[in-house]
Amino acid sequence: MDRSVLSLMFKNFSRDEAGKCAEKMLSDFQRVYFEKYYANPFPLCRSAVMILLFVRNARLKTIMIERTDIGKHAGQISFPGGKWESSDADNIATAIRETKEEIGINVLRDDVVGELLPVKVPVSSFEIFPVVAFVEGIGNFSKSENEVRRILEVDIEDLHDSLDTRSVIVSGKQYDVPSFICGKSVVWGATAMIVAELFSVIR
Repeated sequence: MDRSVLSLMFKNFSRDEAGKCAEKMLSDFQRVYFEKYYANPFPLCRSAVMILLFVRNARLKTIMIERTDIGKHAGQISFPGGKWESSDADNIATAIRETKEEIGINVLRDDVVGELLPVKVPVSSFEIFPVVAFVEGIGNFSKSENEVRRILEVDIEDLHDSLDTRSVIVSGKQYDVPSFICGKSVVWGATAMIVAELFSVIR
């Protein structure tokens, strides 16, 4: 796997197929909020995340983070990223800036191989734009102590094979959700939808 191969994949991927794969990851918890949102749409804040791909020991990897207990997505597993700022030229600029701020990795525009479909998150009033980059050398991490509890190096194949339905507790209620496993943590919701889109492209 290299940058040229990935760039071709993202240039030619089926948006319909990616959207269907993402929709399959919707949980009952999310569907409630989507029904409310589509019945009475409201503005969503733009944000972007970075799916940072690299090869280590002949295995394709990515980076995910466990967030601290601060903010709307406290304690969740996600990709590095955050809210668009007026100084950002576009979603790629947002993802690059947030990646540097949160995990200390410099990503260049030339490293970007493509973008996935945006994912709406009505429960937190965001719309997430996933950016995908491939780097030859990952470098050293330096996490934002305020935003990041742990930086997780994730094997793409292991993440793919972990797909299953699992129970999570949200606001005191139990839901069975389609999900992936990152380390010992369940990845579900918007992040799982983004992961499913990724796999629709690079499978």
